[in-house]
Amino acid sequence: MRRLLRAAAAAACLCTSAQAQSYNLTIAGYSPGGLVSTAGAGLDAALAAAFPGSTVTYQTSSGGLANALLLQQGKVPLGFVSDTELIVALEGKPPFKAPIKELRMLFNAYTPESRFQMTHTLVTKAWADQHGIKTFEDITAKKPPMRIAVNRPGNMDGDASIATLTAIGVSLDDIRKWGGQVIRAASGEQTSLFLDRRIDMISFGISYRHPRVLEVANGIETVMLPMSEATARKAAATVGAAYCDVKAKEYDFLHADSASICVGMPVLVNASMDEKTAYNVTKAMFEQIEKYKASHRLLAASTTKESLAQKGAAALHPGAEKYYREAGILK
Repeated sequence: MRRLLRAAAAAACLCTSAQAQSYNLTIAGYSPGGLVSTAGAGLDAALAAAFPGSTVTYQTSSGGLANALLLQQGKVPLGFVSDTELIVALEGKPPFKAPIKELRMLFNAYTPESRFQMTHTLVTKAWADQHGIKTFEDITAKKPPMRIAVNRPGNMDGDASIATLTAIGVSLDDIRKWGGQVIRAASGEQTSLFLDRRIDMISFGISYRHPRVLEVANGIETVMLPMSEATARKAAATVGAAYCDVKAKEYDFLHADSASICVGMPVLVNASMDEKTAYNVTKAMFEQIEKYKASHRLLAASTTKESLAQKGAAALHPGAEKYYREAGILK
């Protein structure tokens, strides 16, 4: 009888220990209140559902390049680093002095196919009509004076916008020579400048039907310039993004089907993270996927177990790989 009681007590202890497993982790993100923060909230909800008492704290930063460095230095356990920024970190391109070799992937917060980060090139209709600009490629031939805003230096979204211009043979110096102006600003400031009619064009990577896009279109007569597939593919290859498209029917201010470039966002860790933690965080994301999807309309529409597991530029952490194999995602 005593043996049975001891066995029962031991079993109860093991059960309690398993139930008590929880994690308090920090994830390095981007700006506060931005799109990536919603993915952080979704990850927090998924981990808390899988391991009650767990939390994921969203830490703002200057972006994925900074996050890659924080991960390398072991200052945060988790980090968002976009596809385009990850390439820079892994290859050791500026601002890095050498490749960052410690980065490992758990899963994708979102993939390019979600259009969570899609380059929008928006112009005032008055400016487009004045200079006969009907497509993005018309800029090359017309050489119009234009005041354009792209994201800040050091933000790869700005580099993506510049890559689209480079793909049609237009440099920032060309724009200035034509009598134009180039402003480097975050998407919120771009929106304000555009609505104040202080610029003619904005180019930013933002989610499909993001409130800022709709705010612009509702505040001033706006045109989204259709981009050719060749231009989008060339630009995407330059910065490590992916080709994507947007149909004319999806925006009232887009008058022809267009190509664009889209960027995904993997969740990364340092290779030194213990296997159990990497395994459990990955497991939580997959097994509580509905909690994650509830954090944003585009994540709800596009996130699947296949998209979470889509391969990226960084190798999988062994703990994540172990879960993928046990779940039959990897053979």
